[in-house]
Amino acid sequence: MINFFKDLNNIFYIREYILKKNNIFNFNDFDNSTYKDKIINKFFYKNSDLNCYLEISSLAGGNDSEDLNIYFFNFYLKWLNKKFFSIESIKNFNNKNTIFIKNNYSFSLFKDENGVHRIIRKNPLNSSNKIQTSYLNINILPKFDKNFILNNNDIILETFKSKGAGGQHVNTTNSAVRITHKPTNINVICQSERSQIKNKFLAIEILKYKIFIKNNFYINKYTNTFKNNKKYIKTYNFINNEIIDHIKKKKFNLNFYFKNYLNFIEL
Repeated sequence: MINFFKDLNNIFYIREYILKKNNIFNFNDFDNSTYKDKIINKFFYKNSDLNCYLEISSLAGGNDSEDLNIYFFNFYLKWLNKKFFSIESIKNFNNKNTIFIKNNYSFSLFKDENGVHRIIRKNPLNSSNKIQTSYLNINILPKFDKNFILNNNDIILETFKSKGAGGQHVNTTNSAVRITHKPTNINVICQSERSQIKNKFLAIEILKYKIFIKNNFYINKYTNTFKNNKKYIKTYNFINNEIIDHIKKKKFNLNFYFKNYLNFIEL
């Protein structure tokens, strides 16, 4: 209980969000046991204090889906920085981008983003300017705080030149890293940093997490309840300037949403 309130006090946005959700206007009122019980029973649940990975994957939609992947990646980064979250951005290949959100309780905040997001717009990369429907899959994966020892004999480390924007140094040196775990055939590619050492560190951390999830029956079952959600979470209609939240059954102004005039967590 002490750590619970200490964490809330240190994470301003999450603290304010919880207060608002529970109609509590004074943080000192937490001293009242009734408020404590109310928060724990109403908002939090098993594994709610975990931090998380936010992983964006391009699905159907061709080059527009890939372009939207970056668009959404930058949108989440901007929002997280604005709210002073502690994050690590990880730009990958294979049409995937990942943000590691280091703050406790972040999994609880972002779990509702998990699922397929549908986007309807005129493809700016297509000269025909036709209306196109693209899809992104957003996975919110809890990071379980477990010590996992990775055997160096079980991994294959490859380095190569980074692709895409990033400056001359990034594109001309072997700063990008691919690590493959031979027993599970899981591989991770990281090119987000200019330094090969930093990319290797990030790739190993993600690899450890993925192996741990795969090998742990309980956690694998737990995360699959989110991964297997095939319903649309939101539809973003750029033609009508409208967002439809299919879970909450609400509509919002699309421009306000992406300009951070609306707080997508609290909608």
